[in-house]
Amino acid sequence: MWQSSEGSMVIEAALGLPILLTTIFGVLEVGHFLFISSAVENAVLHASRFGVTGGIEDGSTREEQLRDVIEEQTFGRVDMNTVNIETLVYQQFSDIGQPEPFTDQNSSGDWDVGEPYTDVNGNGNWDDDMGEAGLGSGGDIVVYRISYNADSLTGVADWATHSINISATVAVRNEPF
Repeated sequence: MWQSSEGSMVIEAALGLPILLTTIFGVLEVGHFLFISSAVENAVLHASRFGVTGGIEDGSTREEQLRDVIEEQTFGRVDMNTVNIETLVYQQFSDIGQPEPFTDQNSSGDWDVGEPYTDVNGNGNWDDDMGEAGLGSGGDIVVYRISYNADSLTGVADWATHSINISATVAVRNEPF
């Protein structure tokens, strides 16, 4: 009786099946997020290649064409209604991510209300990034930034995280056009 192995397969399956399923779902989730990350990176590169030329098809704007390029390069796996596409224009590469120049009258190290500043991007406010929204013109530096909250593929990991933020950025100089 003690040497009977009739129920051992059921016990082995009960112990091994959760481990196997967790591994399978884990591989699917990681693969899904790696694919989305790669697709977003590829999309920002293709979008920047399109943007540097300044080309416009009839009946469309550069912004619409940029969105079309991103949608095409992400193979429909990115919800274009929730993707965040940001393009900022700079005069020089060294300006990227830099605040608008200001006079620090109280030596605080930060811009404070009332201190004089140079409104580089022309929006009427001091900004901690002097980039101007848009796609720029010939010779401008443009930063393309795509950010997307990718949802879980299987839903198994939703207890830990509902989505993972995936982003990609590239800076290019527009061709003369």
